[in-house]
Amino acid sequence: MSNSLPLAYSHLPQVLAKRHLKISELQTKLKAAGVKINDKSLYRLTTSEPLQKIDVRIVGAICYVCAVSIQDVIAFEQPKTTLQKLDQTEQKRLEDLMSKHTEGKLSAEEMQEFDELSEKAHALTMANARILVAQRRSLNSVRTATAPRQRAGSAKRNLPSR
Repeated sequence: MSNSLPLAYSHLPQVLAKRHLKISELQTKLKAAGVKINDKSLYRLTTSEPLQKIDVRIVGAICYVCAVSIQDVIAFEQPKTTLQKLDQTEQKRLEDLMSKHTEGKLSAEEMQEFDELSEKAHALTMANARILVAQRRSLNSVRTATAPRQRAGSAKRNLPSR
C-alpha cells in the first residue's frame, strides 16, 4: 500500500439501500425536517468517486434523518490498486441464494444472509469502480502530459473542397 493519505468516500447509496429509500425520498425527508439542501450537493454524495469537499451540514442532516452515524455515510479509505471479488465459497452461496430468491423460496435467515452477501458484493463493486476510475484518470493525465501540443489555430481544418 502507498503512503498516500486516505480519501473520503460516500456510502450514502448503501445507507439508502438499507432503508429502501431513493434519493428523491431522502430529499423529501430532509425538506420535511426543515433542511434546505441543493439537489446537486446531495447527488454528489451518490458517486463512487472520492469526495473533494464535504458539507458537514448536509452529512449531519442525512445522519439525523436516516438515524445513522457519520461513519455510516462517510468513510476514509486508502485507495486500493487491485480489483477485489468475493471468495469462491461466498460467490457460490450468493448464486444459490439468488436462485432461491428468484423462485421465492428464501427463509428469513437466508434472506438476511442474502442481504449481507449482496451488500458485500455491492461494496466490492463500488471499490472496484473507484480503482478503475483512479487508473483511468492516471492514464489520462499521463497521456495529456506526454501528448504533443498544438498551437491554437495551427491545426488545419478538414473542409470539403468545392
